[in-house]
Amino acid sequence: MLPLWSAPRSAGVYAVMVPGWRVLTFRALHFAHAEALSAESVKACSRYAEWLSIAGTEWNLYLAVHEMPQSTEAERRAAVRAVERGYRPEFQNSDENAPSLRTMMLAQAMRDTRD
Repeated sequence: MLPLWSAPRSAGVYAVMVPGWRVLTFRALHFAHAEALSAESVKACSRYAEWLSIAGTEWNLYLAVHEMPQSTEAERRAAVRAVERGYRPEFQNSDENAPSLRTMMLAQAMRDTRD
C-alpha cells in the first residue's frame, strides 16, 4: 500500500495497482521507472490524480517494485517496455491527450457487464 510503503531509494521499475474485481487480485494501471524509487516520485506522476480517483483512496493504491541498482535509464525503460509487452495493461497510455484512466476503466467495466 502506498501510504505504508518503505521505498528502497534505489533505481528500479514499478507498477501502480488497484484491487481487482476478485478477492486478492490486482489490476495494474501504470508501469514506470525511477532513478530513485520513492513515494514522492510516484505521487509526482501526471496520472496520480486519476489513479487516486480510480482507487477512491490512497490506501487502495498498491505498488510492485523491481529494484535495479546501478542501472541506466535506458535499461529501466527497456524493462518497462518488456513488462508492458508481457502484461499488456489495458490502461497504460503515455499520451497526455488520451482519455483518462477513469474513463477507460468505466468503459471497460460497462463492456464487461454486457458480456
